[in-house]
Parts: sequence; structure tokens; C-alpha cells
Amino acid sequence: MGSPELTVIEPIRRSRLYQGIVEQIEGLLERGDLRPGDQLPPERQLAEQFQVSRASVREALRALELLGIVETRAGGGTFVRQTLPDDLARPLTSLMARGHTLADVIEFRGLIEPAIAAAAAERITPSQLAELREIFAEQEARIAAGEPYAEEDTRFHELIGTAARNELLTTMLGVVWDVLRASREQWLQTNQRAHASLDAHRRILSALGAHDPDAARKAAADHITAVGEGILRLIGGSKA
Repeated sequence: MGSPELTVIEPIRRSRLYQGIVEQIEGLLERGDLRPGDQLPPERQLAEQFQVSRASVREALRALELLGIVETRAGGGTFVRQTLPDDLARPLTSLMARGHTLADVIEFRGLIEPAIAAAAAERITPSQLAELREIFAEQEARIAAGEPYAEEDTRFHELIGTAARNELLTTMLGVVWDVLRASREQWLQTNQRAHASLDAHRRILSALGAHDPDAARKAAADHITAVGEGILRLIGGSKA
């Protein structure tokens, strides 16, 4: 099946470019212009159509894959999944939008993400483990240079979600991460917090490399508890 012509695509002019790409592709699916099984155009073509960088396209595709909307198949190509998790994501997103305390969202993350880490410890592939180590090394280098590393932090956790191979859990987590994105980016700014995050990721990575689900669950729980408590202290437990 060939790639469809996405004639309704509009240039993206937003601060978070990848979110605009995700929203437009979701809109194409809702209108039936994209259907399960369709192959998306190549990364270069998408970048030209959206008038954004290829890095923004890659970030959008990662987000879509985490949400279970697309999948990358062996031999190349990104395809719309045959079964979409929209029926789960929409009510959960609506619930988050109606109002919640940040403490509730952080508690939810603390319940779900250790389970994802434990599942990933049992199911992670050698290639995923190698990629996770590369992301960790990139994060380490950025912190050493005093540079922002929120993207590497996000990619680290997203890949663990993918490795867990549980679409239900990762779809729910994707919604929670969107809610927490701004407060997490604010929290990650100081040097002390950067090194604490790096140490936590090192422990999680070690547990995944040893395929030890109990150690992965504990390392993830300790990390999320520390970050969650820190975020609540930082912003006073206000609404997300």
C-alpha cells in the first residue's frame, strides 16, 4: 500500500511543533483521510509538508508511537496501527482536562510507571537496551556541559514504555506525561536535580540491563517519588 497524499496538511507555527504535528495527524485519522494500515510519508517529506525540521517530525512520530497510533515495521516505514487506542485516550484526556490536583497526577504516575519498568525489564530487547544506553549517554553529556536535557529525559522514559509492550499502560502514561510536561521541565533546571535524575536513570538502566523486574520497579518508584515530591514543593501543589 502506497503513502497517501496528505493534501490537508497545514504548516505548523507553534512553540511546541511536534504537538501540532500529532494533532494534525490525529485529525486526519478522525476524518478518515488516514486509515489503519496506511503508510505515512517519509520523514523528509513530512518535514517539508509541515514546514518544520526533521527533528520535530521524529519527536512527533515518537509521541504517536507511544500513544499506539503508529508503528514502525521491520524493513522501514511508519504505518497507522490497525487498532487505535483512541477510545481509551479520549476519556482519560477529558478527565485530566476537567480538573485535578497535581498531587493526584503524580500519584497516578507513581502507581503506573514502576509497573511499566518492571514489565520492560522482562521484555526489553537488546536493540532497545542499546538505544536506552545511548540516550543515557546523551543525557549525561548534556548535563556535564550544563545544557538542557528535558528531551533526553523524556525519550528515556518513553523507550521504557515501548519496551514494556503494553499499549494500555503506555497510552495512559502518555496522557499523564502531557499533563506533567511543563512542571517537569521547570523541575529539571537546576544542576543538583540534573545529577539526581541522572543517578536515578543509571539505577533504572542497570536493573533493565540485568532483566530484574523487582529492581526496576523499585528504582522507578524511588525516582518518581523523589521527582514528584520535589515538583510539589517547587510549585506548592497547585493545579497542573
